[in-house]
Amino acid sequence: MDRIFITPLANKLASLNSINTKDVIGTGPRGRITKVDVEKHLSLSSSTKETNQKNNIDHGNAIEHEVVNVPKIRRIIAEKLALSKSSVPHFYLRRKAKVDELIRFRTKANDVLEKNNKISINDFFIKACGCALIDFPDCNMIWQEQQMLRFKEVAIGVAISTQAGLYTPTLRNIDKKSVTQISSEMKALIEKAKNKQLRTSDFLDCAHAISNLGMFSIENFDAIINPPNSSILAVGAIKDEVINENENFLSCKQVSLTLSVDHRTIDGELGAKFLDKIVFYLQNPAALMVK
Repeated sequence: MDRIFITPLANKLASLNSINTKDVIGTGPRGRITKVDVEKHLSLSSSTKETNQKNNIDHGNAIEHEVVNVPKIRRIIAEKLALSKSSVPHFYLRRKAKVDELIRFRTKANDVLEKNNKISINDFFIKACGCALIDFPDCNMIWQEQQMLRFKEVAIGVAISTQAGLYTPTLRNIDKKSVTQISSEMKALIEKAKNKQLRTSDFLDCAHAISNLGMFSIENFDAIINPPNSSILAVGAIKDEVINENENFLSCKQVSLTLSVDHRTIDGELGAKFLDKIVFYLQNPAALMVK
């Protein structure tokens, strides 16, 4: 059984209100449940009850519907992201990156790798974000109860969609791993997620996350920050585009990137420099090999 970390004050408040602490999303260090988490859970529960009461009213000609049981993972996702949108001051930065060189670089690498060890485009995105965090350590921080915590290692949460729901396990020590090592760990995490074998140890607090919907032909989107992250990179589909570069029209492959940022931790200028560095690494993949 996974251990629940909770502060004494939060535990007392939960007990007084007959709250099952397993249903509360902890935003403290190592997922610790704080008094604020319990209060927000109470607020959301109250709002849900009011909505249910309204839905139970006989509206006469209302469209017939049925109540669908919500899996626990979906309830946790809903509660956590609703909390994020209501409590985290988001702002968004958008850029495009030319990835022709990255695609060529990946193709050459995969030509000499065994079938089961092929590298995905997303593996390069993860490495690029990790390298950018090394260059901008102030982006490797989170907001935690009126203070900021800076992480001493580079870790990134990666969104994995399964039939059971959305999971965001953590890849650690990105700066110390090659793209092939990152690729291997990602394959293992995806397999564990599909088989519902992810453990608490796979979910660690970190400052940054990445979500990629490019494989579904989504050109761009705004991802919601998953607390306690202070930023998340939304990656869209790679598209063939014509650009004007130094008075010359060039055909190239570009990807749209949107960085959602917690303004409590990262200001606009710092966020812009961080995203610019991610773009630099994507457009210069050889630089990822020396980090």
